[in-house]
Amino acid sequence: MTWDEAAIGYNGFAIFHTRRDEWLHRLPISFMSFGDYKAPLAIYLNGFFTAIFGMNLWAVRLPFALVSIAAIAGMMLLMEKITQKKWALVAGIIMTFSPWHLHYSRAGFEAGMSLAFFIWGIYFLFCYLKNKKKKLLNLVLAVLLSVAAIYTYHSAKLVVPLVVLVLIIWHRKEVFKKLTQNVIAGGVGLVLMMPMVWDSFQGRGLERLGTTILDELSGIELITTVLKQFFIHLSPAFLIFGETTTLRHGGGNWGVLLPTTLVLVILGVIYGLRFIKTTNEDQEIFYLGLVLVVVGLIPAALGEEIPHSNRALLALPGFIFLAVFGLKTLLGKIVNTTIKKSVIGTLVLVHFLLFVAYISDYYTVFAAQSASDFKDGYLEAFSYVAPYENRVDKILFTSDYGQPYIYALFVRQTNPIWYQGGSLIKYEFTDNIHVGDITRDNTIVVASNEDEIEPGWADHLVYGSDGKIRFKIYLPKNK
Repeated sequence: MTWDEAAIGYNGFAIFHTRRDEWLHRLPISFMSFGDYKAPLAIYLNGFFTAIFGMNLWAVRLPFALVSIAAIAGMMLLMEKITQKKWALVAGIIMTFSPWHLHYSRAGFEAGMSLAFFIWGIYFLFCYLKNKKKKLLNLVLAVLLSVAAIYTYHSAKLVVPLVVLVLIIWHRKEVFKKLTQNVIAGGVGLVLMMPMVWDSFQGRGLERLGTTILDELSGIELITTVLKQFFIHLSPAFLIFGETTTLRHGGGNWGVLLPTTLVLVILGVIYGLRFIKTTNEDQEIFYLGLVLVVVGLIPAALGEEIPHSNRALLALPGFIFLAVFGLKTLLGKIVNTTIKKSVIGTLVLVHFLLFVAYISDYYTVFAAQSASDFKDGYLEAFSYVAPYENRVDKILFTSDYGQPYIYALFVRQTNPIWYQGGSLIKYEFTDNIHVGDITRDNTIVVASNEDEIEPGWADHLVYGSDGKIRFKIYLPKNK
């Protein structure tokens, strides 16, 4: 469990039971957390899941997994709205076997949840624009889901409005036919956004801008840096070979796309640019894919940490659209049925074998490589020492791995009012633990593997998924 997952789970628990977060802010729009001011919707939803299934890692991750499955269904329906069902199936297959989507569906990343809302928002917008009856329900759902995406992850604050604006301009004839309806829907959307707008200017909702280059650069230097960082997210190093700043965001040995997907994306771009002036069903797939990729990568291009697959995740549907377009166009150019079947069979086989290789690496090599990035062992360590709290005077706990307090709150299910009132008073979090500390009277010492204390003396060892010791727990000699 990463510390962000622990924060999401604990703050959801705190909100559900007390209507306050860990800092006793009442029903916040931005959660202060570690000073990163998280978007609210995933946290509020998480409170219901931990209330039903308990405070555990499975319950925290369950809503993210469920909406990620829904994202695949939404992707297929969106593709079907534009073209035939068989290509919707292709889009679903590419997304299902996408390393990018799989990684962000298996952990508590707000970006994965925001992606699902984003896809469904676009789908209902297309339902409204393409249905002759222009059912108002589709428009209402498009607005609600788009707003939900924005309230779930910060990147959506930029991506969703820009994509919606492009689609409105693109389908302006349909929009003007029902201008009154669309103006009212836009007004409803703005009203729903008012809490976030207020928080942005009167609260701390814009705090994440401090992690971008916007407050560091300006003018030509800003433009050139953004462009450079934008194209880094289109490089093979990122897309195929797994370049990343942290293994929490995947990477290591595999990129965010399988090589077969990238080949189809490149073909899609080449084919699309060759006859860009035509206006038909295929070009709608191409244009939408291009828009989603370009706009979806902007938040990542503005960041300080490069590359950043988490901030770039909303570009994934664009890559899928371009891949489908590339395959559709390629097969359309092949007249011979036998050759066409051979191409399809080869692509399916290679794509499947690549996925098998990826998933094998994911559960073995990557699991070991990313142990420290995913903060392995925290839950076990706190679960072990928590029952001793009333029997000792002090619990000396290492802070070498960062943010240990949030795991204590999560495991202990501490009421935030009690926390702020001193419920963790017996805990001392420090990155300075020495061998002499284990001789302290009536004190439990939880050391990291970096602390030079003999592991053979420990009463309990906590291992990571890499097989290495993460925590060494020393109980008082009289216990």
